[in-house]
Amino acid sequence: MSTIEIPFSREMAIAAIDGRKVATTRSEKKGEIGDEFTIPHPDNTKELSFFGHFRPIEIMAVDLITVRDLYFRLEGFSSPEAFEKTWRALHRGQFMTGKLYYMHVFGRIA
Repeated sequence: MSTIEIPFSREMAIAAIDGRKVATTRSEKKGEIGDEFTIPHPDNTKELSFFGHFRPIEIMAVDLITVRDLYFRLEGFSSPEAFEKTWRALHRGQFMTGKLYYMHVFGRIA
């Protein structure tokens, strides 16, 4: 088991800490199942204060259409449109179809 880094935007960090977000989709695989990562408190990022410790429990290759249409709630969104809008905002307007991404489903451990 290793400690890995998975950065989150402020909005997504809050959603994960609140338990609304239990998955994150990335262009590359981040660690392995059982590794650990922390999410710093979004209002206190300059100090070494962490708000939650998490562990990936599943990592699967999926396309963005599948994440948008089937897994948007796991990503912390109330609709497919909200997921796509945020994805585009975080990725310079890009929403690439036909490419596989890695969806990391995670659980809180502390």
